[in-house]
Amino acid sequence: MKFPRIVVKAPNWVGDAVMAGPFLEAVRAHWPKGHLAVLARPQVRPVVERVAETVEIIDESPHEVPELAGSLREEGFDVAFSLSSSQGAALALALVRIPVRVGFRGGLRGFLFTEPVEPVSRYIHCTRHYLRLAEVAGARVGRNPVPRWEVRPRDKAEARKFLARQGARAGTKMVALAMGGAYGPSKRWFSASWAELGDRLALERGITPVLVGGEAERAGAERIAGLMARHPLDATGKLSLAGTAALLSMCRAVVSNDSGLMHVSAALGVPTLGLLSSGNPSWTGPIGRKTAFLYAGVECSPCFRRTCLPGRNYACLRELTVERVFTALMASAGMR
Repeated sequence: MKFPRIVVKAPNWVGDAVMAGPFLEAVRAHWPKGHLAVLARPQVRPVVERVAETVEIIDESPHEVPELAGSLREEGFDVAFSLSSSQGAALALALVRIPVRVGFRGGLRGFLFTEPVEPVSRYIHCTRHYLRLAEVAGARVGRNPVPRWEVRPRDKAEARKFLARQGARAGTKMVALAMGGAYGPSKRWFSASWAELGDRLALERGITPVLVGGEAERAGAERIAGLMARHPLDATGKLSLAGTAALLSMCRAVVSNDSGLMHVSAALGVPTLGLLSSGNPSWTGPIGRKTAFLYAGVECSPCFRRTCLPGRNYACLRELTVERVFTALMASAGMR
């Protein structure tokens, strides 16, 4: 097929969608004249729009499977890829009877694909995990695939308006603190630690700490700010995801929990320090030329749990002391 109509079911998490960028680029390069569409939930739409060139984005707001299948049937797709573990999306692709359907086995999904693929080890980066599906379709994959993020002019304008409202002067030295983590407490460094790190940046280095995240992080940001000697800039819940990305691009560096913003920052090429705890850095660590991470690797890690095991008291996070994080940040961002 020289000019196929291709649909890709995007991952449902922001970070995963960022890491799928090289996959989308590989598919586009393999079929440069094909029609590439991405089926995406609203929260990852801005990611898809900025990590790869696509022709069409199909809204995957919560639909019943028959309704979703009906909307896909009208598109006449020839090839489908599923990067998600969603059983419903895989079923919708099968109901449409798209001739070639490629996706990972798991649960009951395998029989829904014409080309079921065994998942790769969680000690291989997730970016490579997604690219395995492109390889099955014959696409060439680069040796060192790295996600990228395009900051658009309107995104920059949104971030600049925020800074102007906050009274931040032009040229203000900023470090972003991405203190959220939708996955659960096991991936969230402690509020007191974030506060101490922010104060050290402000008092020892003259750097303005900026708290970043979505609406869900506002309460946590207020707790952190209340513990600080110097009030930070608080952008949580005040910018779109794209606007937050533009703000990150204006920072000297980003310190982040193992979250979507860690991957956004890495894709921007901003010096990024990831704080990894219950996850596996080989699987979901930040990748890029200006990335680094801290990982305690305690005996129960990686557990992939949302909350800590009884009696462990979040040992993987407690090992990440403020001194360790501050020293690593200064080194990785060239601010010694």
